[in-house]
Amino acid sequence: MHPLYLRTFFSRSLLATTIALALSTAATAQENTPDSANEKDYIEEITVTAQMREQSVMDVPVTMDVIGSEFLERTNIMELDELSRILPNVQIQEQAVSLPSFNIRGVTDDVSSVSATPRISVYQDGFDISKKTVASVALYDIARVEVLKGPQPTLFGVAAANGAVSIHSNLPTFEQEGKVQVGYNSEQGQELDFMYNQPINGNHSFRIAGLYREMDGIVENNACSADSYYGNANMYNHLGEEVPCNSEDLQGVSVQALRATWRANYEQLEIIARAAMEYNDQPGIAFKSGSIAPNGGDTSPFSSAEFSLGGELGIERTLQAYDLTLNYDFNQMLSLHADAYYKDVEVSEGFDADGSALRIQDAYFDNDATLQGASLRVVYDSGDKLAAFVGASITQDDSILPYYVMVDPFVRGTFDAVKAQLEASSNIPLNQNIATDASLEDIEALRALLVSQLFNADGSPISNPALPPIFIQGPFIFEAELDIASYVAEVSYFVTDSINVTAGVRYIDETRYTRNTFTTADGAFTFDAERDFDDTLPRFAVSYDVNNNWNVYANYAKGRRSPVVDANAGGVNVTKAEIVDSYDIGVKYQSANFLFSGAIFTYEYSDYQQSFTDAETLQSITVTVGDSTMSGIEGMATYNYSETLTLTASLGFLDAEFANDTADGSPFQYGGNKFRLAPEVSGAININKVFNMNNFDIDVNWLTSFQSEVFFESSNYPGLSQDTYSLTDVSVKLLQDNSKFAYEFYVNNLFDKEFLIDAGNTGGGLGIPTFVRGMPRIAGVRLYYEF
Repeated sequence: MHPLYLRTFFSRSLLATTIALALSTAATAQENTPDSANEKDYIEEITVTAQMREQSVMDVPVTMDVIGSEFLERTNIMELDELSRILPNVQIQEQAVSLPSFNIRGVTDDVSSVSATPRISVYQDGFDISKKTVASVALYDIARVEVLKGPQPTLFGVAAANGAVSIHSNLPTFEQEGKVQVGYNSEQGQELDFMYNQPINGNHSFRIAGLYREMDGIVENNACSADSYYGNANMYNHLGEEVPCNSEDLQGVSVQALRATWRANYEQLEIIARAAMEYNDQPGIAFKSGSIAPNGGDTSPFSSAEFSLGGELGIERTLQAYDLTLNYDFNQMLSLHADAYYKDVEVSEGFDADGSALRIQDAYFDNDATLQGASLRVVYDSGDKLAAFVGASITQDDSILPYYVMVDPFVRGTFDAVKAQLEASSNIPLNQNIATDASLEDIEALRALLVSQLFNADGSPISNPALPPIFIQGPFIFEAELDIASYVAEVSYFVTDSINVTAGVRYIDETRYTRNTFTTADGAFTFDAERDFDDTLPRFAVSYDVNNNWNVYANYAKGRRSPVVDANAGGVNVTKAEIVDSYDIGVKYQSANFLFSGAIFTYEYSDYQQSFTDAETLQSITVTVGDSTMSGIEGMATYNYSETLTLTASLGFLDAEFANDTADGSPFQYGGNKFRLAPEVSGAININKVFNMNNFDIDVNWLTSFQSEVFFESSNYPGLSQDTYSLTDVSVKLLQDNSKFAYEFYVNNLFDKEFLIDAGNTGGGLGIPTFVRGMPRIAGVRLYYEF
């Protein structure tokens, strides 16, 4: 069986892919293969579980993207940020596994506070992985990814204030099969992807899948070279201990993942059990300073750097997950679903916050967390007019995050004093969190004066032997315990044969406890607080089948981001809950060889929450900034020109700006600014062509994505943006008829475009922003074997 390469499979699965902004799947395509004479009349339905029951995606009155296994495998997408390139109005920033950013329709979810709730839910196999240190997972042996736009209060719970990403891995089948994929690329990258599926008997089957990827860093770190500012002098860890000089290159890849799944099928009962592990020992993020150049180098983010911190510079994460699902059919109309999960994650990361060899500020943190929960749901589906479900769930998140800040006391003291003097005399804020009308030229001139005071006349960094070379601030320990119970009910009813009405509601009851400990020279001080909250979130949708080809729908949903409870020396601060009212009007069209889906949407936010990093403690601070409105339009079309040629295009337009005034009517400093990571225009073009040459198939895939300017900070601070750019990937696969082997050559970022994936960061809060580059052109080869 060769589902990646069979010519007929390509045409059918791609034709089915973009129903409701889809690009994808299909395990069942070969099981229901029509006669070739009728092939052009065949449209395969995509089955999704977005509404907690199996449905055709055409019957779901929600704007959603569905990316299936065929597309993922054909384009070799292994990370979520690669996935977002093909989705309109979706941005996923994965500079590391420790803190990914998800942006759907202009609203970003990247808060690092352990006590804050994400705006966007991320689910894997039906279980919540929205926590930031868990949400970045490798994509391997995946059946499909569902991306739902807008609040999903009844479908995905408390975290889905602005959307949801639901990842579904392949389940064991009752057919023996397996595959192995190996690869090597021009950045010394190595990869191994494998899957083996084995039936045990007529009721039990087992599947194991794994992924190994390693790639050296793409940003050279010259910290320990003979030409560096400090040469091979010892460095210091987060405990203040001297350690040997270390200069690992940064911005690399490290994934070791394994997942085992057991499935039992009886007449009325299905049991699914999984155990998974993912380990990352990742080169650190290359937060390179745009103000302080390496010795003999420059400040370009695309050239070599000089970072301090030594061996602690990098990210190590261990993620373990266990879950159990039971599905029981009482009869053809009534079923019961029950599940439970447990996840344990341990993350440690050291990063050079100022992005230079000078020890203005380095940082190190550990984040240990356990997540557990369970849910129960009863589903009724008459198969005709009425479908409904009721359910209840509980989740618990316990997390502790100790933070350490390391500084050279003389360098940092000089930096702070000079910065304060320059800001006072110029009236220009260097802190990126403060909006300013100053020109970039004036800001850069001010930064140059600041940096010049950190070096002696001979170009060496300033120092004071009378002071210790390193001073440890902290640990600052942030702890949180979140206990959430929720109850949900939803009903869908066909008023006529063409009109379906859906209404649902979720009730949330949550307890949020936080404890912050600050260690100073005078001792450790602990502050804690606990608060209870509840809310009711409705959803309403209407769908109309115009005819066999056209479907239109409209929906309204209320989303909520939970309040943030923060305790410190100044008392207890509780932000208001962030509320969004979302309105969508969408259309879906399908014919024999053309598919289209599009939507117009508007969000109205009240008490919008904005987060920034405290420059002293690196604590994520969340404040309420007022009301905002955003609107947009998005769509995708696929044209199946022939059995061997398919064209797909997506396009999104977005108007996402902060309101000019806060909720109480006072002027808002971010008023009129664009939201972070929210391009006005984004889209993609995909061309897949299969050439037949004797007994060979040559599969050529071309993907070009593009986006307009994005700002990396909500302040829209000058210089912290990425101009309009596009990226192109191309691959060529060769398959011989009746062969179990296939061969591929690929090039990612074909035209070697230089682009940024982030700017500002902690360094920007200090006044000297850092920049994170995107991947350069990478060429590689892969070998496939299926059995």
